[in-house]
Amino acid sequence: IDDAKRIIQSRPDIKRVGITGSYGKTSTKFILGAILRQKYHPLVPPASYNTPMGITRMVREMLTDQNDVIIAEMGARHVHEIAELCEIVPPQYSLLTSVGNQHLETFGSQENITNTKYEIMQALGPDGVGFFPEDHGICKQLYLRFEGNKRLFGIDGDDLDVWAEHIQTGPFGSSFDLVCKSGERIACTCKLLGRHNVMNVLGCAAVALEMGLSLQQIADGVAQAEPVEHRLQLID
Repeated sequence: IDDAKRIIQSRPDIKRVGITGSYGKTSTKFILGAILRQKYHPLVPPASYNTPMGITRMVREMLTDQNDVIIAEMGARHVHEIAELCEIVPPQYSLLTSVGNQHLETFGSQENITNTKYEIMQALGPDGVGFFPEDHGICKQLYLRFEGNKRLFGIDGDDLDVWAEHIQTGPFGSSFDLVCKSGERIACTCKLLGRHNVMNVLGCAAVALEMGLSLQQIADGVAQAEPVEHRLQLID
C-alpha cells in the first residue's frame, strides 16, 4: 500500500477519478473508461478491483507511463474504508453512483453506509469536483450537504447540470438525448439496458465534460461502452 501511494505521488500528471456507490460502480467504471478513451489513455482496472489490495495491485502492476488517467473503483463493507482507499488514490473527481442498504450487516446502520460513501467527497481537495445522482433521496441530500465544487446529474429533477431526454429502449439497447446546462445536446445510442444504466452514463458524461471532452467525443464513447458480463447484458 505504501508503495502504491508513493507511485501515485510520483505521477502528478495523472488525473485521478474515484467511483463509489452501493451499486453501479463496476458498470460506471467501464462506461467512463470507454468515454475517456476518446481523449485520454485511462487505466481501467478489470473486474471489481475495489479493495485496498485490488487498488494497490492496480497501481503497482498495471499503471504504465502511457496512462494519463486512473479510474479507481472504491468499495466498502465497513465504516472509513472509502477514506482508506482515497489515501491510496486521492481523487480529483469523485463520482457517487448510489446509496442503498447493501452490506447493512457489516455497516450496522444506514447512516454508517451513507457517511462512508460520502467520504469520497470529503477526500476532494479545493480544486476537486464531486458528482452526484439526482435520486430524490439520500444522494440528493449528500449533494446539498457538500459545500465544494459539485455537479448534479439525473433523468428528472430541478437544477441539473447534465440530464437525459427522449429515452428509448429496444433490441439495439438504449438511446436518449444528452443535455447540458449550457443548452447543448447530442443524441446518444448505447448497448446498455435499463434506466439505471442511463443514469450511469449521465454521471460519466458529467465527469467527461469536466475533463474537457466534447459532446461528440462523449457520444462516441457511449456508443462503444460494453455491458458488464451477466449484468443486463444484451445478447444478439
